[in-house]
Amino acid sequence: MSVDAYVRNALRANHARTALVDGRRRWSFGELEQLVGHVASGLQAALPKASRIGLYMQNRAEYLILQLAIEQAGLVRVPLNMRSTACEVERLVEDCGAKAVFHDHTTTTKLAALEQSGLWLCQVDGDASGGPAWPALTSFDGPEASAGDDLDALCSINYTSGSSGAPKGVMLSHRNWQSVYKNMLIDRDIRGDDRLAHVGPLTHASGAYFTPFLLRGATNVVVPGGALDQLLPTIERERVTAFSCVPTVLTRILNSPDIDRHDLSSIRWIGYGAEAIQRNTLDRAIARWGDVLTHNYGLTEAMMTCSLLRAAEHIASDGGIRFGCIGRPYSFVEIVLRDEAGVEVATGEIGEITICAEHIMSGYWNQPEETAKVLRGGWLWSGDLARKDAEGFIYVVGRSKEMLISGGFNIYPAEVEACLSSCPGVQEAAVVGISDDALGELCVAFIAPEAAAKLTASECENFCKPRIGIRTPKRWFFVRHLPRTGNGKVDKAELRARLQPAAAVQ
Repeated sequence: MSVDAYVRNALRANHARTALVDGRRRWSFGELEQLVGHVASGLQAALPKASRIGLYMQNRAEYLILQLAIEQAGLVRVPLNMRSTACEVERLVEDCGAKAVFHDHTTTTKLAALEQSGLWLCQVDGDASGGPAWPALTSFDGPEASAGDDLDALCSINYTSGSSGAPKGVMLSHRNWQSVYKNMLIDRDIRGDDRLAHVGPLTHASGAYFTPFLLRGATNVVVPGGALDQLLPTIERERVTAFSCVPTVLTRILNSPDIDRHDLSSIRWIGYGAEAIQRNTLDRAIARWGDVLTHNYGLTEAMMTCSLLRAAEHIASDGGIRFGCIGRPYSFVEIVLRDEAGVEVATGEIGEITICAEHIMSGYWNQPEETAKVLRGGWLWSGDLARKDAEGFIYVVGRSKEMLISGGFNIYPAEVEACLSSCPGVQEAAVVGISDDALGELCVAFIAPEAAAKLTASECENFCKPRIGIRTPKRWFFVRHLPRTGNGKVDKAELRARLQPAAAVQ
C-alpha cells in the first residue's frame, strides 16, 4: 500500500475529529479528505504524471493540503524555502524542471521573473496564471486521483541548504517517505489525542511530522505564519501537546519575556534537531520542562529518522547530561562509524557516520557524480564525524569538512562549541578555522553573550583552557547574534567572510 492509501484510511477512520487548525480555520478529517480529493483531481487533470510542483509560501494550511494532494495525484513535491531569494528560487525551479509553483502573498513578488515562463503560477490566497486558480482546484469535480502502486516512484525533491556548495536536489521516493513515517510511528511517542504545533518551516522537518500525526488521528496546528511570537499563545489557546524546532528557536523561547505569561502545561514533548544545541539552552530546557525533550538526528539525504535521543536518555547513569549526543539508531536504521578507508572504527574513536536504511535517497537530481560520492555499497556517507560510547550512544563532533588541524592536532568544532556554550554568560557560540603560517590553522570563536553578560576574551579563555587545553580558540569575536542560513543553521560561511584581523579581540 502507498502512503496515500494509509492517509485515506486515517481520514475516513477519524471522520468527525479535528485534523487541521490554522488560526480560525479548522477542518475535520472528513472535510480534509474531501478538500484534498478535489485538489488532487484538479492537479492530475492539469499536469502530466510525475510533474514537479514547487511550494513557495509561508506556513499555512494550504501547504499541507497540497502536500497530501500532490502525493495523491502522483506528482512530485518540491519544497522551496520562503526565505530563498528570487534568484535562488528561479534557479531551483529551472533545475528541477517544475511545471507549476504554488505560492502566497508573502512570496508573490519574488516570482516576477517567472511570470512569462509559461509556468502555472497559482497564488493560494489570490490569482493564478497559466492554470486554474486555487478556488477552482478546491471545488474541482473530476475522477478520483490515484498515484498508483509504484512505491519507488519519485515523491519529492528536497534541496539541500547549499552551505557547502550549490544546493543539490535530493530525490525521495514514496517508499523513502513511507519508511520515515514508519520509523516515527514506532519509535516516537505519537498519540491520537496529540495536538502538534508547526512553528518550524513546513518545507523542512516540521512538514515531515505532519503525516505521521495525521495517520495516528492527531490534530495538526499551524502556528500563524510560523511566527515564533505566536507559538506560546498558540500552545495555550489550542492546548498543544507537542512541537519540534531547531535549538536556536528553543533558546529564543527560553529567553522570551512572555514565557511565564502563558499556560504551557499541556506540553508533553518537544523535539529538537538539525544542528547542535547550546549547552546552556539544554540545561535550562531540562530544568524548566524536565523529561520532555527528544533529540532527532537526520539529514536531507536520509530524511529525519536516523537516530534519536529519547527524553529519559538525556540523563546518564551518573546523573550527568549527555550533551552533544544524538542518541542511538531508530529501529530500522543501521549506523556505522568508519574511517576514510571504510573500516569501522573502535568504540570511542572518531569516524564518519554512515547510514543504511530504507529511507536513504535514491540520489541527487541530475548529479550522478555527486551521488556516487555519498552513496557507496548501499551506505550513505553523511559527512558528519562522531564517536560512539560503550552503550552505543553517538556523539557528533563536527563535519568532516570543518575539522581543523592546528599544530598537528585535530580540532573538532562541535567539541569546542560544547565547551564554549557551557561557559557562564554565553548564549551561543560557533567555531571556524582560518589559515595560519605557523600552526596551519587557527581555531576562531564567535560568541553571542547573554543579554546582561559582559564577557571578555580572557574570561572565555580561562574557562576553556582547563577543560579543552590545546583546542582553546586563539582568536575571539563577540557578536550580538550568530548569522543563520535560510533553514536556521549557523551560517559558518558568513562567519569566515567576517574574519578580518582588525576585528579580532586578542
